[in-house]
Amino acid sequence: MRFYKLLIVFVLFNLVACSKKENASEQKRPLDHWVFRSVLDWNPRMITLALTDDLWASYHAESGALYKAWKGSVYFDGAVYTTAHGPQPISIGNSYMENTHKNPWFALAGKDTIQTKFEYKGHRFVNNKVQLMYQLVSEKWTTPVDIFEEVDATKSSSGQAIFQRNFITKNVPAGVNIGLLFNTSSIVAESNIETDGKITVVKKEDVKYDNINTVNVDGFLIMNPNASTKLNITFTSPTIENKNVAGGSEKEENENEGTEEIHQGLKLIAKSDCKTCHNKTLQTIGPAYIAIAQKYKNTPENVSLLTKKVKSGGSGVWGEQAMTPHADLADQDINKMVEYILSLDDDKDQNEPSEGGTSLLTMSPDANIKENDLLPGSIVKVYDIPKNIDKMPTIPDTKKPKQAGIFPNFDNVSGGDFKELEDNFAIIATGFIKIETEGTYTFHIWSDDGSKLFINGKQVIDNDGLHGAEYGEVSIAMTKGFYPFKLEYFQGAGGRFLSYNWKKPGDTDFEVIPPKNILHGNTDKELLRSMKLPMANVSKIPGDQYPLQDVHPSFDLFQARQNSFKPKVGGIDFKSDGSMIVSTWDAAGSVYLVENAQSGDTSKMKTTRIAFGLAEPLGVKVVNDTIYVMQKHEITRLIDTNNDRIIDEYQTLCDDWKVSSNFHEFGFGLAYKDGYFYATLATAINPGGASTQPQIPDRGKVVKVNKNTGKMTFVASGLRTPNGIGIGYNGDIFVADNQGDWLPSSKIVHVRDGAWFGSRSVDPEGTKDKKEDLPMVWLPQDEIGNSPSTPLALDLGIYKGQMIHGEVTHGGVKRVFVEEVNGQLQGSVFRFIQGLEAGVNRIVWGPDGDLYVGGIGNPGNWSQNGKLYYGLQRLHFNGKPTFEMLAVRAKSNGMEIEFTEPLEEADGWNIEDYEVKQWYYKPTIEYGGPKLDEKKLKIKSATVSDDRKRVFLEFDGQKANHMIYIRLKKHFVSEAGRPLWSTETWYTMNQVAQAKGDVKKSPYQHTPNTLNDAEKKAGWNLLFDGKSLAGWHTFKKKSIGKSWIINENAIHLDANTETDKSAKPFDGGDIVSNQEYENFELQYEWKISNCGNSGVMFNVIESEKFDYVWQTGPEMQILDNSCHPDSKYDKHKAGDLYDLIACKYPVVKPAGEWNQARIKSNKGKVEFWLNGINVVNFTMHDDNWKKMVAGSKFKDMPSFGVSSKGRISLQDHGDKVWFKNIKIRVL
Repeated sequence: MRFYKLLIVFVLFNLVACSKKENASEQKRPLDHWVFRSVLDWNPRMITLALTDDLWASYHAESGALYKAWKGSVYFDGAVYTTAHGPQPISIGNSYMENTHKNPWFALAGKDTIQTKFEYKGHRFVNNKVQLMYQLVSEKWTTPVDIFEEVDATKSSSGQAIFQRNFITKNVPAGVNIGLLFNTSSIVAESNIETDGKITVVKKEDVKYDNINTVNVDGFLIMNPNASTKLNITFTSPTIENKNVAGGSEKEENENEGTEEIHQGLKLIAKSDCKTCHNKTLQTIGPAYIAIAQKYKNTPENVSLLTKKVKSGGSGVWGEQAMTPHADLADQDINKMVEYILSLDDDKDQNEPSEGGTSLLTMSPDANIKENDLLPGSIVKVYDIPKNIDKMPTIPDTKKPKQAGIFPNFDNVSGGDFKELEDNFAIIATGFIKIETEGTYTFHIWSDDGSKLFINGKQVIDNDGLHGAEYGEVSIAMTKGFYPFKLEYFQGAGGRFLSYNWKKPGDTDFEVIPPKNILHGNTDKELLRSMKLPMANVSKIPGDQYPLQDVHPSFDLFQARQNSFKPKVGGIDFKSDGSMIVSTWDAAGSVYLVENAQSGDTSKMKTTRIAFGLAEPLGVKVVNDTIYVMQKHEITRLIDTNNDRIIDEYQTLCDDWKVSSNFHEFGFGLAYKDGYFYATLATAINPGGASTQPQIPDRGKVVKVNKNTGKMTFVASGLRTPNGIGIGYNGDIFVADNQGDWLPSSKIVHVRDGAWFGSRSVDPEGTKDKKEDLPMVWLPQDEIGNSPSTPLALDLGIYKGQMIHGEVTHGGVKRVFVEEVNGQLQGSVFRFIQGLEAGVNRIVWGPDGDLYVGGIGNPGNWSQNGKLYYGLQRLHFNGKPTFEMLAVRAKSNGMEIEFTEPLEEADGWNIEDYEVKQWYYKPTIEYGGPKLDEKKLKIKSATVSDDRKRVFLEFDGQKANHMIYIRLKKHFVSEAGRPLWSTETWYTMNQVAQAKGDVKKSPYQHTPNTLNDAEKKAGWNLLFDGKSLAGWHTFKKKSIGKSWIINENAIHLDANTETDKSAKPFDGGDIVSNQEYENFELQYEWKISNCGNSGVMFNVIESEKFDYVWQTGPEMQILDNSCHPDSKYDKHKAGDLYDLIACKYPVVKPAGEWNQARIKSNKGKVEFWLNGINVVNFTMHDDNWKKMVAGSKFKDMPSFGVSSKGRISLQDHGDKVWFKNIKIRVL
């Protein structure tokens, strides 16, 4: 029985193995993609053949010259292979021969040499062997001479490697001989060279290698005309030593020559993605290694801190640019890298501890402090300070701060975390540290610039002065209890950073002091009530200063790949039968045929690899069912000669541009228009991002190639990393370019003959007086772009006439409204689509009208954080309406916003609902560029059109060649009740328009607590008129408590009337509406005091059976999320269905600011809205509702959430709270 099982397994294995072969007689090769294009040993445009385990060969495609034949392999290093930026593939193993003839092909007429031009025409597979295809062209010939070189390898009977070259010539004119210069090594005798052509040996040299007598031969071979000519060489052992080392740290390691050993950290850096963003000496995307070393003392603590930062990513200690997380790297490896970086600064003084460095103190807690008297967070006050000071100034207690509020903890606060704070400010934070375990605690204050720490009224750390991110340290023996602290910090100019850390007893590592251990007393209440602290606001609303999270509502998302197919997509297009062609940016450089991608059913899809061995194919185009691929160094036509769907010929259509071996010289494409292909050529850069100097003149250009002849012309120049070219507005060609030197931000440009787009890196001297062709749109870095890709026309529904483009690092698909002003294209960029599986490298419209999205990812700065490194999906336009800004148009006196749907009546007129900023960019040799002359523009008026779909914002001061940023501060809701998809747009103002926008006076007064005519007509009724509390009463009473008053035109719970300062009202209690409501929509505005708590409940049953409103009525929570004790509980934050469902994301405004809320309850289906965002949805009374209640704190309240109608209740939770504009309508 066992024998039969083994036999079955054997048969199945062979069936599977055979099914994977393209031909059962195919020779086994040492590499799956055994013929491949790449850089090799720093030589560009190579074609390498992995013939057998004993023999590999590589050729220069530009000249048809054999580079070498060797025994070994190729170490595939570089971005597409190992993610390392800088290195390229290298040969490993000693050589049998290395060719010395750079241009080996020649033609003779008698004894005279004919002037010829060599052209590489590609390669093809014939009978499972590869043939290289060449042409020799001469003005004397009417037809080029075709040469096919078939290359293979075998073994002699004694096991020696035989290099087999068979040449077939065609169209050789009468009287002409075609010849090849050649040389060889690693042969024992001249007889090891076998040919049926005419060979002439010019030079022969005896060489002894490893006790073996060998011969080096140099000569030439004359081919048999219009016939085949073989050239077989039988090698002994390879005799030419190869000094390449796999995985070497390449150029940077050479700097360590003369030292005993290369630093292990440098070796690890060479193999990692560090070079994507960093350079040893130059600031690029991230800071230079030297700058980091100068900024941080070389201490174990700093190594630990920076190791954690590399691991977790984000902005902070490295600088403003957010770092990609590196969760896949081992801690010990990151440690070694950081140790190497910090060793680069040889200033020995840096290792001295800061003033007031490590010491050991003993302290006792404040026995008078009780935890019940404390609230989460510290009290933070922010002050303006004079310029050019070098130490923390003394700030009098009487000085009023510019900002104040509660801050939970100081967790690596950096850059933009200091909201509305740039330079010349100071922070004083006070509170209590909660010590839970007795022992010795070591505290660190990290700061850039200076800081001080006081505990129990005593200064324990002095980290003052102007400096980078440095720490001060103190160790204190402490017992359980509460210790008052004061933290002082000042920021002069430049980088800003603050972190309050500790190492607890028994711990080996430092950590940020968590929020639960930082508390404050109930002091400064009146000050905090009247001020705000923007940096404490933790709201992160997708589409409002943060990326979207989901697919656009007007599109449905489907997979377009089998689960087993994981392509890093370099290009997508379609054949006439609907099958999809996909090129992949991976080590194999493959092209795939994907069938049934439109089905949406991955089980019905079929994927077949039809081509391989292409060099980083970052573009594909199908014309008349013929596939064309943009490789790194050429455009290739792929031909299936026998109709088996597998590509047989890889024909070189065009390789007329110059190249080097630089890893960044990508070729991007392809667009096709009117018989021509369009592609782009990236410039060379050094690892880290700085441009290589000098550059090859052909880089940074747009090429135009004739489909039939392959003839090439340069169309436009001045680009850097133009990863994306496509047909856009009005059928024209557009290109997406990426930020770098001479590019202050990424952009989309309109290609026109002779255009120059501003990058001077290729020809600094020749372009110094050139005038830049302005981009159609700038893409402000890390706001709306980072690595833009394919630009395309958008012709769907209401978006017809606009454009879209993909985004790799920022992710998703962006939308661009385009308009022409004074002959110049310009427009506005909008967030559009997210929620995809990977960063978007390619997009294409399919024959079904759907948008196909190809994903990609690579460690470093070329992937969307948290997404896959591969992806292929389909977006179907479903026609469902989405409420968003459709267009933004320039006017001479402001900007006009057009929405996709009408605003609610009376909305849009308030200028406080908008924010407008302006700045400009100036290209420099530095990487990227700051916003220059950034300022807010004062809005004079807002005018809503009669159809309520347009709002004109009137303002002065707009300038040409500037950016206009518009943000909708209010999350408008459309007339149809749909939320706003995104709130921001970035308009590139190349030209100021001449047309003037219409200005009208608002017909609405916006008086609080009133209804306009439209609201009355829609059935709305006020529950508070701003004048009296009629309509409300205390639960189970006929009157209302005296602590409920009218203040600031609002119903206000005055929680400060008690003389004992307990913050409990002497006469409050929950109040309820006089009427009951069943199916209704309730709208109201609320604001809460610092660290306050309240809520709004509905379906409340007022009965003697119940003592509290919350025994029956569900609650929409009101809370100061920054510091109220309830904020530490999930489902207890502002906007939550209290203790049952948490908000989708935090949208609440800081304490002291008004929030707009809405509860819609109709036949058991309930929606919670906060600040224009639908944050919670649920259905009452069903099984899921009962299950949720059973798992909550209401499980023992049998009447909770049972009633379908009841009263509205405003909660007294003992904290100051305000309600206004309370209105309701019955549904």
